[in-house]
Amino acid sequence: MNTVSVQFQELALFSFLFIGTVIAWLSLKPYFLAKKELQKQKTKLTRFLSNSETLDHFLSGSRRISNNPEGLGILLKGENAKYHVLKVCNPYCGPCANSHPILEELFATGNINLQVVFHPGGGDTIKYKTISHIMAVAAQASQEEIQKALDDWYLPEKKEYETFAAKYPMNGELKAQESRIQDMLNWCEQENISYTPTIFINGHELPKAYSIEDLKYILV
Repeated sequence: MNTVSVQFQELALFSFLFIGTVIAWLSLKPYFLAKKELQKQKTKLTRFLSNSETLDHFLSGSRRISNNPEGLGILLKGENAKYHVLKVCNPYCGPCANSHPILEELFATGNINLQVVFHPGGGDTIKYKTISHIMAVAAQASQEEIQKALDDWYLPEKKEYETFAAKYPMNGELKAQESRIQDMLNWCEQENISYTPTIFINGHELPKAYSIEDLKYILV
């Protein structure tokens, strides 16, 4: 075999691979730079949104509660609360269930008061019974017991009223919740609550730029 010919073929192959690599890099370089820049901007945005002063600014421009929610639903008081977080929820709402452990974790820091208001509208009998039962438990339980009951409802993947009711047996206490449930319904209608969970912080609705999970890094 001609040695010169073999060397030429190797050189040609090396040149082809080298040129191909250069062309590929030049083609992909804008993509990698753009991706790096995007990540950089995301980091800046996260840092910006995670600033409590930024949140306060956005809250000041968001919808404010018009009707006093004092006395509605369930109130858990933090040890050194700097914020009042009000969650309007539905016991059978998936996103409400997902938000529960996040807000529980935040409450455990002692930095927030957590108020849970249920939206009983829609004429769903089982939803009404579930809300009545949770409210009845809360009416006669300690704060720790209330948290446990909320965990027992929201944390299981499958929500079964009969299972919950068997764990927390009640009698006439459910009937006693009717006026409290009506008060929550009236408030939700007055505030035009159209979806759950709806979150209010110090009386202002959580801005669209924020997710509930963001609160773990801000309300500290």
